Amino acid sequence: MAHRTVNPPAAGASLTIPSRLWQQLNAHLFPGDHAGHGAVLLAGWTDGPRGLRLLARELIPARDHIDYEPGTTGHHALSATFVRDNILRARDERLAYIAVHNHGGTTRVSFSPTDLASHERGYPTLTQISNTPVCALVLTPQAAAGDLWHPDGARTDLTEVVIPANNLLRLRPRPATASAPDPTNDPYERQIRVFGDLGQQTFQAMKVAVIGLGGIGSLLTEYLARLGIGHLVLVDDDTVEETNLPRLSGATAADVGHPKTALASRLARQAQPAIILTALTDRAEQPHVQGELRQCDWLFLAADGAAARHFTNAAVQQYLIPATQSGVKIPVHDGTVGQIHAVSRVLIPGANCMWCDGLINPTDLAIDMQAPTDRAAAHYVPGTPAASVLPLNALAAAEAVSHFMHAVSCLHDDDLDHASILHRPRTRTRDLINSRISPGCRWCSAHQLFALGDRPAGDVTKTEGPSVSYGRTSWPP
Repeated sequence: MAHRTVNPPAAGASLTIPSRLWQQLNAHLFPGDHAGHGAVLLAGWTDGPRGLRLLARELIPARDHIDYEPGTTGHHALSATFVRDNILRARDERLAYIAVHNHGGTTRVSFSPTDLASHERGYPTLTQISNTPVCALVLTPQAAAGDLWHPDGARTDLTEVVIPANNLLRLRPRPATASAPDPTNDPYERQIRVFGDLGQQTFQAMKVAVIGLGGIGSLLTEYLARLGIGHLVLVDDDTVEETNLPRLSGATAADVGHPKTALASRLARQAQPAIILTALTDRAEQPHVQGELRQCDWLFLAADGAAARHFTNAAVQQYLIPATQSGVKIPVHDGTVGQIHAVSRVLIPGANCMWCDGLINPTDLAIDMQAPTDRAAAHYVPGTPAASVLPLNALAAAEAVSHFMHAVSCLHDDDLDHASILHRPRTRTRDLINSRISPGCRWCSAHQLFALGDRPAGDVTKTEGPSVSYGRTSWPP
């Protein structure tokens, strides 16, 4: 892709299209023939930080001259049979129905009067049939406009289309313009030279979570606050111990015994006094924590537990929220230091999955989901605390935030590069690691929980491994 427009998040309803679906839709609508083409997207939905979020789950291309044909008024339109079949699927599967077509142009797009008249004739009936959101979407390669009809009869604009890829693309009816200079942005003048006014305003408009506030998480918190993120969600149920002090950014002896969320909140406010903070002194599997994560634009995972990994991965796949997992491994055996690894793992919806990559152990997850006393009893052999050094944590944290800020400001050269980065400091080497995707994965497969959002998942086919949905845990026999 060559798209490089930076648009800050917009208030109102939005549609998120996974990068693999966007590639297919882009190829179908813009094959180079400069002709009109159509399709339908079926989507889950959820509430987001700025309004309703539609979550594209499946693309159904309309065949030229069969499913997408000349209409009675001279414009092309989806055939009655194609519309009927797919609105009934939307009804039966409790998914939103999104009719898509393309227009000419590049960075601006809008519906024609004929388009709008057809919506007014047909969409009230379609919403009655499906009892789910019904939307029209018109696209150019770099712009999008949507007309969203709700089951209660309300009608609103779709403010943006979001494509979470190596660059976080936001398509709007027209490019955003930077607001007037604000004196409070003066501290960011040196950053604005890199990201531009719109890039800095994008950071300010975002809601970002840090899960795990230890050696890496405390650094992530400070980096993100100094970058200018407007709202941070901080998640950790642990307290500061004396042995934490050498590797917790900003920690002093006075922090011992107090929640790590308190230390992280202080760091964030020192970096950016006006920042909005949501501090959750709880574990990631708690339903109210999951609810907060679903309200975010990006997640940073710096916790080691299987439950934290699982629920972060679930938010990525089921709710299409991009994330980054950071960690450091320092193997020490009988005083001998092995190969050190510092990883920054990108989690792009549908492209990188921690279950597919074998990064979540089902047994560890089962133990992690128990009550605290039961978790402790399950670990029959006490573990040795892992080695940890602040500069190595900084290596992983800096890589994670560097990727994030390049993605948000669309500065990556390749939109479709989803590889993770593994540093080996002892050999001074750095590798790119591509994720493995399993076609039948319960989380990232298009016909399982992927992009379902808040829709009940009880009728989704079960597969191997634990089945954990938000607010509910069940285990296959």
